[in-house]
Amino acid sequence: MTPRGRAAFAIVFFGLELAGIAYGQRTPDHAFGFQMFNESSRLMIHLFREVERRRKRVRVPLPNGHWHAPDASGQQHRHAWQDRVRASASPLDTLEQSMHAPYGLSAQLFHLQAALDDAVRHLATDAQTKALIARVETVKNGKPGPWVELRADKP
Repeated sequence: MTPRGRAAFAIVFFGLELAGIAYGQRTPDHAFGFQMFNESSRLMIHLFREVERRRKRVRVPLPNGHWHAPDASGQQHRHAWQDRVRASASPLDTLEQSMHAPYGLSAQLFHLQAALDDAVRHLATDAQTKALIARVETVKNGKPGPWVELRADKP
């Protein structure tokens, strides 16, 4: 390879590396981004379902992520958060327990919103639930952060 060819290859190669790093720092989960040390952050997820009672919407807590609800014909079905959300390396399937937030709080909240959206789309046999809501206690780098509320309405 000629010196000019090597220089062109190096410019393209390092340009792509820098583009990947810049892209990775802008995404919520820092995909392709490098962080030498991750955040020392924690989160605790409190899950609720919103149902209608007496023409008012009320929140029903789901501390273990399990509930029973009727379908359109009135037949009861068992539902569980962990049926849709199976995250072995992530705290998303663990409720009511403080867990380390790998890849940072913003990444975990981004993935939690996606999990809520997915779970609510698969509630065809639940005629009661109008929305799933997650209230999240946050601790960022050892300091208590704000409570974050995420919501997914049933289509």
